[in-house]
Amino acid sequence: MKRKRPENIQNILLRVPNWIGDAVMCLPAIEYLKDSFPDSRITALAKDWVIPIFSNNPHINEVMEYDHKYRHKGLTGKLWLIGELKEKEFDTAILFQNAFEAALIAYMAGIPRRLGYTTDNRSLLLTDSILPGGQTYTQHLIDYYLEIPRYLHFKVEPRMDPVLSIAEIDRLCAMEYLKDHGVDTDSPILGVAPGAAYGPAKMWPSERFAEVAESVLKDRRGKALLFGSKKDKEACNTIHNLLEEGCVNLAGKTTLNEAMALISLCNLFITNDSGLMHIASALGIPTIAIFGSTDPKRTGPSGPRDKVLYKAVDCSPCHERTCPTDFKCMKDITVEEVLRAILELCGDDLR
Repeated sequence: MKRKRPENIQNILLRVPNWIGDAVMCLPAIEYLKDSFPDSRITALAKDWVIPIFSNNPHINEVMEYDHKYRHKGLTGKLWLIGELKEKEFDTAILFQNAFEAALIAYMAGIPRRLGYTTDNRSLLLTDSILPGGQTYTQHLIDYYLEIPRYLHFKVEPRMDPVLSIAEIDRLCAMEYLKDHGVDTDSPILGVAPGAAYGPAKMWPSERFAEVAESVLKDRRGKALLFGSKKDKEACNTIHNLLEEGCVNLAGKTTLNEAMALISLCNLFITNDSGLMHIASALGIPTIAIFGSTDPKRTGPSGPRDKVLYKAVDCSPCHERTCPTDFKCMKDITVEEVLRAILELCGDDLR
């Protein structure tokens, strides 16, 4: 399809990604879009668990919840959602989410211009189709998402890093929470995220996380905060049992909004490849990211205070959920290597 220069783009709907990490990595594209069309109104359509990523963003005017569990569930719910979108009178839909459904909803809502990748057999539903090129599935996801608004504005600028900010009230609530749990916010706070939603192939051994935390916090009078969902409880419980009073186990106990505020108070964050890794990086927290089955060149943190540890063994990146062989990619990353990385990143002072 021949590219046309945009005209009268004033009211934009964004169908944002459903995964936390992907949601963070599309933030530079949203910033680029607002810079390109500063007078436009931008609305993000998001599922509930990623709404905190967008709710405090200065480049977004409104966040609409895609309540797929209740109000927008099933055919009737989808029709209700389409009706809500029609009332907003959007002139452009930008589909960061790659599913057929995202394009179908925008099409049925009568949005005149619909832009996205031609994934999931949806090209006929798009007015502006971006055909994935040879590098599409090897480039970093930040660049992958940036290509969509660049299609509209034709300008190429250096890639920006994702930036998240925390509302002051949320930060104050997080400080009170820590005080109530015996954490001195004037002492070093180490964030640890030992889980990974995608599967165990992305998870460095919990015992090694505990060793690192014990070594880092020894003689510093600090504490570790263990982050994760209910699915990460086993990994967090293992660390908690080893560190005992040296940590606070938050697995399954916080909302994403609360976790983000608590992460913002950390002096260092150690994590597998996960959504929380991208949040810590976007908050500007020094982040040690441990990669195994996935490719840091595609999904690694991109901030200036991040350090990635990755062993390019023959079978990695395999992108498997469970390691089919000997888990060498993760086992070869030692506690000593992580401690050296922390020293290079932070020096002796974690404050």
